[in-house]
Amino acid sequence: MSVARSGGARGYVYLLTSPNSDCVKVGGTAALPLKRIREVNATEPYRSLGPWSLEDCREVHDWRAVERHMHYTFRGKLARRPLGQRELFRAAPVVVREQLSALDPSLILRKPRVDRMFQDEEFAWFRMRLFRFTGILTWSDIQGAWTFTLFTQTGRGRYYTINIGPHEVAYATLPGRFGLEPYHAIVMDKLIREFPKVTTWLKRHRGRILSRPYATALPRSVSVGFVGSFESAHEFLSLDGVRRALVAYWSESLIRLQEREVGSMFARYHDWNPVSELRNRLRSEPRER
Repeated sequence: MSVARSGGARGYVYLLTSPNSDCVKVGGTAALPLKRIREVNATEPYRSLGPWSLEDCREVHDWRAVERHMHYTFRGKLARRPLGQRELFRAAPVVVREQLSALDPSLILRKPRVDRMFQDEEFAWFRMRLFRFTGILTWSDIQGAWTFTLFTQTGRGRYYTINIGPHEVAYATLPGRFGLEPYHAIVMDKLIREFPKVTTWLKRHRGRILSRPYATALPRSVSVGFVGSFESAHEFLSLDGVRRALVAYWSESLIRLQEREVGSMFARYHDWNPVSELRNRLRSEPRER
């Protein structure tokens, strides 16, 4: 999709859907989408058709230009009611998602990070596996309260970091200069200690379990760390007890953030476009490898 950039502000172009509307809402904002979603669900004419949730989103260099282009593309499907609105369209969500995916790469913020993630097949596969495994994409509306960041420069560098609220809950370091394998860390509930096979597996992978790794973590938290490839990380996720302990901690943390309606101090580092790409790929490839 070709869009004429006008040197406007960076921001977000989003697609919202509601179970109570046969229309989709296509809009843009300079604020975090979670703030805009709250506004949409609290004000007319949209509130009566809600609740609205985030179906797709792109962080772009000139959000007003991209929003105008999206509205122009779907002008023939603009809903006539409610009167006075200009952002509801009688279009299938999949069609709008395709238009967002077709945006000119020069419009997409930090596009090289998206490309780099999928150039490493094992890393991309693991990321899709972890997102599906944890169900974190069901919390898409509160992105900014949880954050996903690619290739940060923390320490010796990282493939990715996931934060929920004020602290990390998962990361993998980049290999060292001497070919060292990545170090993986995942925060979960301490019930993981009840599974002997996990302890045995961790011993074989130079792993350990640390209690209450962050002062801001929930009381039952532990951090599980180990050394290995992304193939090894996938193997770890498949162990009995891991999913139960991980989802128990992450879900509780996300519920608390949603109830408090607070963002993360790391929100400005959240990589929206890789998350959108991962979500769209999971839609088209529902089965695990």
